[in-house]
Amino acid sequence: MAVTYEVWVVEGVEGKSRQEQITRLGEWKEFFLKAGASVVNVWEGGYGEFNGAWFFAAEYESAASFGSSVDHVFANSKSFDDAMEAWRKTPTLKFRSGGLLHKIDTI
Repeated sequence: MAVTYEVWVVEGVEGKSRQEQITRLGEWKEFFLKAGASVVNVWEGGYGEFNGAWFFAAEYESAASFGSSVDHVFANSKSFDDAMEAWRKTPTLKFRSGGLLHKIDTI
């Protein structure tokens, strides 16, 4: 079974507590699940060059499922715009890097 992951490395904004960051990650998790992700995983990196970073991964059943999720979000862009507006007004995390990973079990 092929699986697609949307993965992000995010850092805490200076002056924000760990609890504030966890709360925001919970909001993101809920948003991605409502948008069509089947699972959302969050890991905390606490050493090396990833000191203080979070790894956020939304899992989709396939690349097509990921595409449907994106279509769903932008078909109702008001909910996305509202979420982004709230997150911009109270910045807690900043994106460091990210991308898509496609796991292929047939190889």
